[in-house]
Amino acid sequence: MTEPFVIRRAELSQAKALAQFAAHLFRDTYDKDTAASDIDAHIEKNFSVEHQAAEISDPAAAVFLATFDDCIIGYAHVIFGSFNHRSAFLNRIYVHADWRGRGLATELLETVLNEARQRGETRLELTVFEQNARAIAFYKRAGFAVTGHTAFTVGQDVQTDLVMAINVVEGFGT
Repeated sequence: MTEPFVIRRAELSQAKALAQFAAHLFRDTYDKDTAASDIDAHIEKNFSVEHQAAEISDPAAAVFLATFDDCIIGYAHVIFGSFNHRSAFLNRIYVHADWRGRGLATELLETVLNEARQRGETRLELTVFEQNARAIAFYKRAGFAVTGHTAFTVGQDVQTDLVMAINVVEGFGT
């Protein structure tokens, strides 16, 4: 039996803990494929406490934290109306390595899809590093389809991401 975790909307008071968690996971996930200086630059730009507070406070977005014993074990950041006022963009979904394979990513994604439906969105899009096979497989199992490619810059390193999308109305796994 898996220990229970809780998913809820992030609060401003959690910005520092989220910044530390996000930076740690980003480094652990991409350090094999990206130079340390580029990772450091990306973390400084995207995972400061101030940046996380701004994302948490943004009314056009939502940040959901997954916690266990009040420790962050995963999170998702979604931006609404970002493409054509009917599409949401899943900016991040991160799960601590110790919690992968326990259904946490699925629960976070379902939370994002439910929020998107409540806001009247019809499509959820995301980008994922083309070398992140585990994440790509997860998104495909969930029903996402590859719709294109885009550049993603980490520091000075320009990488290629897949663009993937799912119909929000149909939902997860359809």
